[in-house]
Formats: sequence, C-alpha cells, structure tokens
Amino acid sequence: MRTVYEVCLFRALRERLRCREIWVQGADRWRNPDEDLPADFETRRSAYYSELSVPLDPMGFIEPLGMELTHELHALHDGLPELGWLSISSRGGGRITLSPLEAEAEPRNLRRLKAELRSRWGLVPLLDMLKETVLRVGLVEHFASPAHAAASTPRSWRSG
Repeated sequence: MRTVYEVCLFRALRERLRCREIWVQGADRWRNPDEDLPADFETRRSAYYSELSVPLDPMGFIEPLGMELTHELHALHDGLPELGWLSISSRGGGRITLSPLEAEAEPRNLRRLKAELRSRWGLVPLLDMLKETVLRVGLVEHFASPAHAAASTPRSWRSG
C-alpha cells in the first residue's frame, strides 16, 4: 500500500513541477518562476493580481490560507481516533496503515455485461471504455477538482 501511495505522490509532484506550481531550488529543468513572469509584471502588478483574484498584500493571502490549514489539521487530528480502519504507528516516522475493507458483492449483471463487451470489442478493459466515453461526451466538464474548486476539469482526468 505504501508503494502505491508513493507512486501517486510522485505523479502529483511531477505534474505540479511541470506546471510550475511547485519550484525546487536547483531544478534547472523547470527554472525559477520569477524568470517566467511577464516583462511588464512590475508595472502591471496590480492588474495581474486582480486577474488572479489575490490581494496585493501577501499577508492577506497567507493568513486566511494558514487559518484554513490549521482548522483542517485540527479536524483531522480530532477525527483520527474515530477511524477504526486507520492507524498511525510510531515506527518509520509515523507510518500510516489502512486495514482492508470488506469486499463488496459483485453487481448482479456485471459478468453478463463483461461477456457481451468482450464478444463485441475483445479484450479492451471496461474501465478504459468508460473513461473514453466520459471524455468524449464531455461529462468531466461538470465536475470541479477538489484541489481547485474553480477548475472545470481535473488535470489528472485529462491526461491519458
């Protein structure tokens, strides 16, 4: 389970690095974001901040974010003891362990559906068909990313 978590973490980190949402000192491949600012940034700073809907004063941005993070951390801390399926061990720097969930009953007609799909389209996985259908009909546009409520389409759903 830990390996799966690490792979997901590294994928998310890679995406954020590529989009320059995260900058790592010495990561010349992704460069310093200060070098990517528009040439007229200093003269049009207030206009750019206005377009991004962020205050010019950095504390006006940082303080509410810090308060929200503190609130959520307290909620997580208070909720952890009530989660019987989760434990945090003292070994390995606080390794998180999830207990296995009970297996759900297989949907009534799933085998028949899979057999019919296999007879029509061969060995194409059902999940791939559903993902392609969702992308083609534009269903993803109706969902917001949990990371950015203003985003119309989560980045991870758009990439293949």
